[in-house]
This record gives sequence, C-alpha cells and structure tokens, in this order.
Amino acid sequence: MTVDLKRITILMDRMHALGIAELEYTHGDNHIRLVRETSPAAAAGTMPAPLNMPVPPAPASPAAPTSCTIKATMYGQFYVSATPGGAPFVTEGSVVTQGQPLYILDVMKTLTRVEAEFPCTITAILCENGQAVEPGTELFAVERQDA
Repeated sequence: MTVDLKRITILMDRMHALGIAELEYTHGDNHIRLVRETSPAAAAGTMPAPLNMPVPPAPASPAAPTSCTIKATMYGQFYVSATPGGAPFVTEGSVVTQGQPLYILDVMKTLTRVEAEFPCTITAILCENGQAVEPGTELFAVERQDA
C-alpha cells in the first residue's frame, strides 16, 4: 500500500477543523484510520461550536499582485532542513520551482516534507527553525513566478 501523505494531511486538517477525534477512510483496497487526542472539554462530551466552512478564493485577476505568503496547513514543528544542522531547503532569495522541498513539518513525530505548489522567489523566512506552528501561520513571504 502506498501512503498518500497529501490525502492524510487533508484528512487530518478536516478532522481538526470539525472537531472529530477519530476517522476511518476506505478507498479501493486502501484503508486509513486516524485517531487524535481530544481536549478535556471534548472528552467530557462537549461539542465544538459549528465552524463556517471557508469559501474557496475567487480566481486571481491578471493584475493581482504577485507577492503572497506560504502558510502552515496544520499544527506541528517547522524545520528548515531535513537533518539537525543540515543545509536549509531554501534561504532568502532562493528561486524555487514547483515541487521543490521548502520545509519539514513534524506532526506528532511524523515528518512531512512540504513542497512548493508554484514557482516563486523566497523574499523572507517568517518562522524560526523548530518553531511550533498552527494552521494559517505565515512561514514564507514569496514573489510568485507564475502570476
């Protein structure tokens, strides 16, 4: 069985957003069971407040600025390199291609290498190595090269 880390990441994000503590997912021969710790309030039976689902952004107009930020998609520890003391994947001024590694996210002792979703130039690294991040934490300021 091949592990699809992107699919697991999406499922974990949805679990967190919806306050779900356990999820089973089956697709063809693949079966995934995810369990996460819950807060004491959730363990006591309190239901989380309903969340408004985010509306997908409208397509950018051609005149839209090319500056943007890359944000964390889930809770974890942000690391700039694959090994302690190793060379960082990117530095300020790095020109990045789509699919190039940007950082490592440690989520519950599971290391995930996160790759660029679009070509860009890194203008600033906004997090410290080893910093705890949460969904929406700005990690990099970039200039898109495909806009």
